[in-house]
Parts: sequence; structure tokens; C-alpha cells
Amino acid sequence: MIRQRTTLAFALATLLLWKSIPLTAEDGPEIFFEQKVRPLLLEHCSNCHGEKKQFGEFRLDSREALLKGGDNGPAIVPGKPAESRLMEAIHQTGDIVMPPEPAEKLSDEQIAILEKWIADGAHWPASALPKGDERERLHKTHWAFQPLAHVEPPVVSDSAWCLTPIDHFVRAKLDAAGFTPSPKADRRTLIRRVTYDLTGLPPTPVEVEAFVNDSDADAYPKLVERLLNSPHYGEHWARHWLDVARYSDTKGYVYAREERFWVHAPAYRDWVVNAFNSDLPYNRFLELQIAADQAAPNDLPALAAMGFLTLGRRFLGVNHDIIDDRIDVVTRGTMGMTVACARCHDHKYDPIPTADYYSLYGVFMNSKERQLQVGPPLQKNEAYAAFDQELQTRIKKLNETMLLRRNEASDRVRARIADYLFAQTELQKYPEQNFNQILAVNDIIPDFVRLWQNYLDTAKLRRNPIFLPWAELAALTTEEFSARASIVLGGLAATPRGTVNSRVLTALTPPPTSIRETADRYGKLFTEINEEWKQLCQISEKNGHPKPT
Repeated sequence: MIRQRTTLAFALATLLLWKSIPLTAEDGPEIFFEQKVRPLLLEHCSNCHGEKKQFGEFRLDSREALLKGGDNGPAIVPGKPAESRLMEAIHQTGDIVMPPEPAEKLSDEQIAILEKWIADGAHWPASALPKGDERERLHKTHWAFQPLAHVEPPVVSDSAWCLTPIDHFVRAKLDAAGFTPSPKADRRTLIRRVTYDLTGLPPTPVEVEAFVNDSDADAYPKLVERLLNSPHYGEHWARHWLDVARYSDTKGYVYAREERFWVHAPAYRDWVVNAFNSDLPYNRFLELQIAADQAAPNDLPALAAMGFLTLGRRFLGVNHDIIDDRIDVVTRGTMGMTVACARCHDHKYDPIPTADYYSLYGVFMNSKERQLQVGPPLQKNEAYAAFDQELQTRIKKLNETMLLRRNEASDRVRARIADYLFAQTELQKYPEQNFNQILAVNDIIPDFVRLWQNYLDTAKLRRNPIFLPWAELAALTTEEFSARASIVLGGLAATPRGTVNSRVLTALTPPPTSIRETADRYGKLFTEINEEWKQLCQISEKNGHPKPT
């Protein structure tokens, strides 16, 4: 027996070849309606004649509504399509033309579906679901979400020709078409086919001659076994999965200061190859790629599997799009479904609501990336020691330069606290996330504006003593600010000791006349405190004490 080495490859091939099976009226009136008629009515009619909008006082979302019709009487006459105004409208032969744009006229096939449906009595299944929730009904009957049914192999003209159950279906189609099977391949052709199929490479002349001259009855199973044991098997089939995983060695377009190569891409690629070569079960193959940090946290080589998520595009750092890409690769890659559309709306036919999309979004939003060593450490020899010495020198220089630049940037931001606070009143001017390009040293950095936004939101929830006055004053409108600021600050001054920072209250006395002035006063206070902190640092450093916090 040939080992079940191709399980993972078969699962992948099944996913890639998955397709629908057409239905006809012979499948039953309810199935015909749900699979053919209802989708057609929803797509072409519901926008103008549905639950929320009805042109001409006419709805098409129930049998009763069709029998009642609109301003011009009943839309259908069950069993008589020729007398049904709906058919006249979609044929566009009368005074009413539907759809109203000639370019959107239904196809002959679609018209035939509605005609057949009306002729058969216009069957419309009764529903226990809330009125108007037709989408949910469609979800429950969509062919893709039905359990697989066992089908007995058909009777064929030559059962001896069939070596597997699948061969019965192939032979049945050949018989139905009046075709005869191709003759068996000779051994030279057979070894080339199976070698290409399993490894993507041609057999060597020596391998061909050995197989041709092998008289063993199990020569072919042994050949397949040898090819499955070849490292090239995993290399060949991993390529198909890497396409599903949108594998790349580079990030695409990035800012000039960003490394454009994925330094961890080869580790993920090699993990996928090894998964195929080591007969990793398909469920474990998926589990590790999606959640190896949870499923195998102590297995460092297995953590390379999460390149499935992290090797996607970076969209210039826009986190919303990065997460959307990860949701897409997980759902489309493992279920063959495009879930990313639910970022903006519930799916029309598939049972994928926006709520589910953002549930996944929440998982990814609360996950963080980190770099780990997933391979064995390098052997330390003389060459490695020289390399490591130079590397540590460069790392030290990099860290020193980064610290210097970070301190410079921090000083600039501290000096502009008033501007960053005032920016909270006009957030629409600043990109929401990860837009850190600046044109001049003193420009406001949008990402810092958003960091301040998040901090102030948390401070407001916790009634932070320093920013409680800011939260209260920022809630006032421009028109009422001048009149109500003194009342707000007076109320805060009367709160128990410690509720509001005393230096903040002092800085806001007398009350400011606008939110801009409030931001300026906060900025002035923070500048004073920053100078006091610097002086304390100098004194502590001079006396050999740790820097104060």
C-alpha cells in the first residue's frame, strides 16, 4: 500500500478545485426557488421593490405581495406566465419596463427561470423567520453550506478498468459521451508523469531505465513511495500553498527608511516545505499557521508557521488594511470564502455578517508581532567571532544614535504639548494611523496626535486628576465656553482633595476663554514641570543618584 503521504496535497487540491453543481427545477420546487428564483429577485428587484423601498407601491419580497401587485394590479398569475405582468415587464414588451435600464435587461436564461417558476405555480416556501429576513433563509439553503452526501459509484461498462471509486465516475462520463479510454501509458511515459506530478522535476535517464526494466509487480507503488520520500516532493507541493498564503520575499512599496525585504520569509517557506515532507496532518498544518503562539508556544521551529499571517502586504503601515489582509488570507485561504467584503456590509448570500468580520478584527487588533529565533544558533568559530564583534559595534552605534534622536524628538514633542492638545479638537485634519512622514522638523506628527487621543480617552475614563479639567472643558461647545468655563472649574475646585491636581487648577485660574487658551495654559505648565524635571536629573546625576521619575 502507498502511504497516505499526499493527504495535505489532496486537501489543498480539493480546496482549489471546489466548485458548484448546477441545479434545475427537477431538484424540487423549494430548492429551485431558493437557488434560482430568490437570488434573482434579490439581486435585480429588491432595491426598488423590497422591504425598505417600493416604487409604485409594489413589493416582490413575498408571494402575497406579488399576488397583490401594485398600482397596476397583480404582478403574477400562478400557472400562467403569459398573463403575468411581471413577465411582460421583464420581457420589456409593454408599458412597464423592468429593470428600467435597457442595458440591465435580464438574460434569456434568467427570464426562463422566472417563467418556469410561475408556470409551476410560483412556489414560495413558508418561513417561520421574521418578515423581511430573506437573507437568513438563503444562508440556510445555500449549496456551499450543505453537508456532503454519499454518492454510490455509477455502473460502468467495464468495472475492471476502474482502480479507484473516482474512476467509476470518469468512466461513466466517457461511456455517456461514447468515448473509449486512452490506452495505458507505457513505462517511460508513466515515470515521467508521476515524477513531474509529485516533484515537479523530470526523472533522470538512470531512473527511467531502472523503472522500465523493473519486473517487480509493485514497481509502480515503490516508485511513488520513493518520490514521496524525496525532499523535492515538499518543495514542489509547498509552492501551491505558498500561493494561497500570498508568500513573498519583499513587502512591496515601503518608505525609503524601511527595510523592504522580509528577513523571516525563508523560515516560513522552509516550514511549509517540511510540513509536506513530514506528513503533518492538515488540521495541525492550519492550526500552527494561525495560532502557533497559542497551540505550540514552546516549540520555536513551529512558530515560523505564523509567517502565514505576517508575510502580507503592509499598505504603508495602515493597520486597518494590514488586519484586513490577514482576515482575508485566513478565511479565503482556509475556507475558500471572500470574507473581506464584510468589512463594509453583511454578505448578501453568504452567512457572513459584519459583526463576524469585526470579531476577527478584534483578535488581530489585540495581537502583537515579535521577532524570535526559530532556528538553531550559529556555530561559533573564528569567523563568527569576527562577525559578531563588528555586529555588536554597529548595534551599539545604532542604539546610541537612536537614543539621541529619540531624546531630540521627545524634546520637540514636549515643547509642543499645547499644539498636540489643541489638535484633539480638530482630529479630522490628521490621518488616523501610521502616517509618520513629516516635511519639517517642527511639523505636528499625526501619529503622536492619535497617541494623545488614546491617552486622553483613557484619562477621561479614569478621571485622571491632571486631565480631568481638560476633559470637562473640551466637552463645552465654542459658543458656551466663555460662559460655562468658570462654572466647570468652580465645580472641580469644590471636589475632595486629590480629585484634581492643584497645579492644574492654579494654571487655569482665572478661567480660560477658549479651548485654545486652555491648551496653551496646559502647555505652559508642562514646560515648567519639564524644566524642573531636567534640573532634578542634573542634581541627581551630579550626586551619583538614579534619574528621578
